[in-house]
Amino acid sequence: MNYTIKEQFALVALNGQDSKNNSLAKKAAIVGIEAASILQRLLMDELRDIDEFKVCLEQELKGIKKISYKRSRMIESEIVAILKAEKALKEIPNLLGCDMNYYTAKIIMREYKSNEEVYQNITEGVKAIILEPGEVPEETLALLWLFRECGCMHDIFSIEEQKRVQERLIELAAENQLYKIILEQEFYSGKRQTYLNFLSWKHNLFKNPYLEGINLLFPFFDRKQAVFIDMVILGTTVKDRRENAMQFLRENGHSCEEMRIGSETLVKIDNGYYRIWPSSRSCKVPIQGVELLPVYR
Repeated sequence: MNYTIKEQFALVALNGQDSKNNSLAKKAAIVGIEAASILQRLLMDELRDIDEFKVCLEQELKGIKKISYKRSRMIESEIVAILKAEKALKEIPNLLGCDMNYYTAKIIMREYKSNEEVYQNITEGVKAIILEPGEVPEETLALLWLFRECGCMHDIFSIEEQKRVQERLIELAAENQLYKIILEQEFYSGKRQTYLNFLSWKHNLFKNPYLEGINLLFPFFDRKQAVFIDMVILGTTVKDRRENAMQFLRENGHSCEEMRIGSETLVKIDNGYYRIWPSSRSCKVPIQGVELLPVYR
């Protein structure tokens, strides 16, 4: 199917988000969906004057900086209904619900999951266009702007790829007045922008693999969570632990598969990548298990 800019962005931004409760990450996604709707409508006007386009875009984006809770829920409900009808989005058990603290307390959590093939087509399509020389369509530029503003870049591009993307965006802004206008726009209030800057800073820590444990200090600031699964690990092999964890996740409604990337084997869970490490939790007695740590490439 030919998904609109708004639908493509929503499929990336909502993937892995809590479908029942609000979070700063989901609020950023919802505001981004509204921004996508505005930009999509303005780009469809082929007779637009460039100065008029700039004024309209700036004014309309200014109006969504303080979007109300009621309006936010309405935007979410509308886009989710459309994507579910197209079978591009569904609700599944939240991965965090597989954490020992949650499933032992029988806490039910749900999250959005985008169709894996559609999600991959969107993200890989954007990567293929922006990382190679050549023309960049308006649709791709719009998606990159939305990904950048809503903190989705790290879900799509590696650290090295982000450097190349930044260089390309600077080049495009210098060559195309329309692209320059779009890339100069921001639509966040100070509080949310501070949050997004914090996320960017935290993600940059993952350049050093020894700092990956930093995710455990901020487990609720990101869509990808560190998850502890209790199991007997004494006497087991790496393969045993990986297979046991994958079986447990499948039983709880998640899709899992092993992915060989470079010299290591990762586990693709839904649309995210994770490493599995032996770990333990201390209650009255130490509890053995494994930790699922999100991978930032």
